[in-house]
Amino acid sequence: MTVFKFPQFQRYEISVSLFHNVSNTSDVKLKIAELPYALVDATMVCSIEQLYSAIYRAIVESTYNRLRTKTLHSECLLCLAPSSNIGEAFKRFGIKDESKEIIVIKIKDTEDDQDNDPEFPDIIKGDQVSFDDETLQATKNEELIRKVRIQTL
Repeated sequence: MTVFKFPQFQRYEISVSLFHNVSNTSDVKLKIAELPYALVDATMVCSIEQLYSAIYRAIVESTYNRLRTKTLHSECLLCLAPSSNIGEAFKRFGIKDESKEIIVIKIKDTEDDQDNDPEFPDIIKGDQVSFDDETLQATKNEELIRKVRIQTL
């Protein structure tokens, strides 16, 4: 798990984990509205910078009260998408029943004392692997990413 803060937004602590061989994706997908996490299909992410950029943008939108989705975590999915269509963003970047590689993002407001959320290793049944560019490069589905990119042009 990688934990970090953006220098401009010290009140937010961001935790990111990458899981391979996830066996309970359909169960997690049923509970997705109740979970305080962004669950991203890792095959659609090319690099750490892509993900960090989306998280940063979501926090900026939240800070200036310009969220287009209901939560900061769902805004992360929208910020990953090349278009502003919320449904398409969830369809393309959100987890699917057949997803085996999942990125879990938790954005915690450290000024908010309430944090009784379950830890993601307890929710996701899979192998937690290192979150780095090398692992993401091996996980990405370049053909699917190109297809999504072409469809938005």
